[in-house]
Amino acid sequence: MKNLLFITWDGPQTSYMEGLFMPIFQKISERENIRFHVMQFTWADENRTASIQKVAEKMGILYTAEKVYRKPIASIGSFLTVQSGTKKIKKYIRDHGIDVVMPRSTFPAMMVNGIKNRKFKLVFDADGLPIEERIDFAGLKRGSFLYNWMKSAETQMLKKADAVITRSEKAIGIHLENIGEGYRDKFSVVSNGRDAEKFRFQEEWRSAARKELGVGDEFLFVYAGSLGPQYCWEEMLSIFRAYKEKGASKFLILTGNFEFANSHLPEDLKSEVFVKTVASDEVSYWLNAGDLAFGLRKPTYSMQGVAPIKLGEYLLCGIPVIASKGIGDSEKILSDFGECYLYDHSIGLSAHEKEVLAFIESSKLVDRNEIRRKALGYFSLESSAESYLRVFSSLVF
Repeated sequence: MKNLLFITWDGPQTSYMEGLFMPIFQKISERENIRFHVMQFTWADENRTASIQKVAEKMGILYTAEKVYRKPIASIGSFLTVQSGTKKIKKYIRDHGIDVVMPRSTFPAMMVNGIKNRKFKLVFDADGLPIEERIDFAGLKRGSFLYNWMKSAETQMLKKADAVITRSEKAIGIHLENIGEGYRDKFSVVSNGRDAEKFRFQEEWRSAARKELGVGDEFLFVYAGSLGPQYCWEEMLSIFRAYKEKGASKFLILTGNFEFANSHLPEDLKSEVFVKTVASDEVSYWLNAGDLAFGLRKPTYSMQGVAPIKLGEYLLCGIPVIASKGIGDSEKILSDFGECYLYDHSIGLSAHEKEVLAFIESSKLVDRNEIRRKALGYFSLESSAESYLRVFSSLVF
C-alpha cells in the first residue's frame, strides 16, 4: 500500500474537492493499491468541512481540514497560514508514512517547498495557470511583490517536482517558456473526469424535468456553473435573445450565484429564464431537460491552461454545446464533436450570428447517445484515472 497526500487550498464556495478530485482518487484506488490522504487548507466553516469529511469517508479517503487565516487582512493571513502550514504538512507526512506528496497550485507549493531533505516523491498539480488567472480576473499586478512571491514559489516547485501535471498541452508550453525545454519529460496532461453513471442521457429525466419547469415544445438552453463576466453572461443572453426571435425558447440556469443571475437579468427576459440552485447530485437530472448547453468562457491568456469541467458534464449527458475558442485544449478535443460549435469571441456575435443560429437549428437533429459515446473517451472517471495512473507509474510505485 502506497500513501499519497494531496494538498489543496480552497475557498468556502468551491466544490472541486468532493465533486472532482475525490471521485477520481476513489477510482484510482479501485485500480491500484494507493491510499489517498487529503489536507485541505480552507476558510470554510465547520459545517462545510464536516460535509466534505462525510464524502471522504464514503470514498475511503482520509481527510483533514486546516484553517486559512483571514486576519488582519486576507493577504497577511495567507502568509501566516503558509508559514505554519509547512510544519503541519511535515508532521502529517511523518505520522502517516506518506510516499507521494501532491500539492495543488501555488500556496500548497509554497508550503511543500519549505520541507528540506525530503524522502517522498513529489507530484506538482500545476492546475492550469493560477497566477496568470489572478492577473486576468483578480487585479494582481505583474511585477508586484505578491506576483514575484508566488511566481518564485511556482518556478521552484516546477523544477524540483518529480512530475508535473497540467490540464492542457498549452499550459505545458507556457511553463517550459519559464523554466526551460529541458524539463519537458516531467510534464503530463491529466483530464477532469466525471462519473458517467451520474452524468448520462435519460429520456425519463428529460421528460420529468421539463414537466417540472413547465416547458413543452420550446427549445431549452441550459447553463450550469458560476456566473460573472468571465463566464460570458452577456454573450449567453445575446445568443438566447437572438434565437428567441426565431422560435419559442426558454433558458435554464443552474448556479450557486443566484443573486447575480436575478440582479443582472433584463426585465423582458425574466419570465423566459429559470434560475435554480440545486444539489450537485441533481445537476445531471436538470441538464437532461436542455436542448443545447452553453460552455462559454472569456478566452484570456490564463484560460489556455484550463479544462472546463462543465464541458464533460454536458457531453456525457449527450447535449450539443456552444463552447469558446481559446480555452485550454478544448478546440482539439471538440474537433471530434460535430455537435459542438466553437464561438469566436474576437469577432463577436454579430459577425457570425447566422452561423450560430444555423447550428442551433441543426442541433435539434443530433443523436444524444452518439455524443455521449464519444464523450466517454475524454471525460469519464475511468479515462481521468488512467491519465493520473500514467503519471504515478512513472514514479516507479
